[in-house]
Order: sequence, then C-alpha cells, then structure tokens
Amino acid sequence: MASLVREGFVEGAGARIYFKTMGRGVPLLLLHGGPGADHSDFLPALKPLARRHQLVFIDERGSGRSERLGDPASYTLRLMIKDIECVRKHLKLEHWVVLGHSFGGILAQAYAVRHPKRLLGLVLAGSGSSARCIDADFRNLRKGLPAALRSRLASCERAGIFQANGAYTRRYAVASAKAIAPYMHARTPLRRFNNPPPLGMEVLREMWVRRSDFHIGGNLKGFDFTKALTRVKVPSLVVIGDRDLVSTRTADVSRDSLPRATLVVMAECAHMMFIDQTDRFNRLLEEFISWCAKERRRRTS
Repeated sequence: MASLVREGFVEGAGARIYFKTMGRGVPLLLLHGGPGADHSDFLPALKPLARRHQLVFIDERGSGRSERLGDPASYTLRLMIKDIECVRKHLKLEHWVVLGHSFGGILAQAYAVRHPKRLLGLVLAGSGSSARCIDADFRNLRKGLPAALRSRLASCERAGIFQANGAYTRRYAVASAKAIAPYMHARTPLRRFNNPPPLGMEVLREMWVRRSDFHIGGNLKGFDFTKALTRVKVPSLVVIGDRDLVSTRTADVSRDSLPRATLVVMAECAHMMFIDQTDRFNRLLEEFISWCAKERRRRTS
C-alpha cells in the first residue's frame, strides 16, 4: 500500500545518501535529474504506483537531503553507482526496475552497464545515451531561439555565468530559464511545481555546466554508452515527450543501442512528461513493470 513509507540514510561510497521507499511489490528505483535536483521531482505524480509496487527514491550525492561533499571531484558516475548499490543492499533487494529521468537516465545507463544482472527492466525518460546527441539537441534548441535571447545567452557566457558563491548570475539564470521553459512543460504545471527545491550547484558544475547551460562541459563531457548498452538484455523503455528537450533522433539512438527496447513518444508532453500527462505516464509504467515481472518469472521457472 502507498501508506507503507520508510526513509532514512545509507552510508554510500564516502557520502551519506538519503532514501525513501513507498509501497511494496516489484521494486522501482527512481533516479532524478539535474544533476543536482532531488527525488521530489517525481512526487506526488508517481505516488499512485506505490499501490502495487515498491518505489525507491534517492537523493543523489550532492543533491536534496544527501551529503554535500567538500571535494567536488567526488561527484562522478562511478561513485554514484556505488551509492546506488549501497542502497540496494541496505534494502535487501535482489533486482529492481530502474528508471532514470534526464540526467538520472545517464546515471541509470551507467548503473545498467555496470550491474546488468541487478535489472528487471530499464526506463530512460527524457534522456540520451551520448554527450554528442545531447549537445546536438542543445545546439538545435539555441538555433530556434529569438535572436535577442540568443545574443543575451552568448553575452552572459562570454562574461562568465557564475557568481562568486557558485550560483548562476541572475541575468543568465533568467535567460536560460526563458530559453528552456517551452521544452520543460507542455502545459502550465500545478502550483506546487512552480518553486522546485534549489539545485545542488556543486554537483551541477562538476558534472555538467562549466561555461554554458547548453553544453556538457563537466566530467560527463564526451560520455557515450551506445556500445556498452548492448550488454543490457532486459526489457527497456525509452520515453520522451513530443515537445521534449530530447529529440526523437536522440531517443532513436538509445532505442537502437538497447537489444530489447521500445520507444514511446508521448503526445502533448515536454521534458517533465510525468507531470504533463501523469495518468498516461503511470499507466505506461504499470504495463512495463508487469511485463518485466513476467519476463523474470519466465526466465526463472
């Protein structure tokens, strides 16, 4: 039942990691985006899934209620994968379906290729499998912006986009948000989504943003899972919105890289598709998780 809630902290790979679980049944690990957002991105939208499944939320290192680290070099996919394994072992779970949204999809792929035998299924929502694809999507996004906004972004980036305290300059934050807004939500979100928790800027800067919000310049620069994903043999689902930051071309690459993947382009949805079309997204997940569970029973019978 959805009322079965457990939360706490796990000692990860040198970082204290916050987790929360809801419900019981087939476990579904949910990896949030950013990097630097937190698990609240998924709530309350995905909470109804806890009626039949065990939802496992975490705040990735440097995010939400998890530990901020003194050494930003500790914000890596390798150590985040170890954090996830620490949570799995703490919860005594043998296998789970893993869903990653946006940056969380990159982390989900890194986990999947490192621990393919721990997966019942893999869901990549609004994500990409290579920096090359994502950077191309950002270039195309910028080309479609009004000239004045493109000029403002370029001017800010030449001057430097960060303040001394590590936050974006106000001018850049406003310009970047204006550029991305049409691709985040296909319709006006409910009021509770208008003021998300503050980003963990340290992890965002280390892993993603160095000089521009629209180019992967941190330690994820040049990442590419397209070949490694051939090792992921479980059922996989690639989901984007028809108005997403992520292009159909990028989603096609992910689908084609996974041996058993289905691509779904959700109509009237942008990047936050589980907010734009919550009921449809949850039905899609319900069907996918059921398929994964049947596959597992078939293989072990």
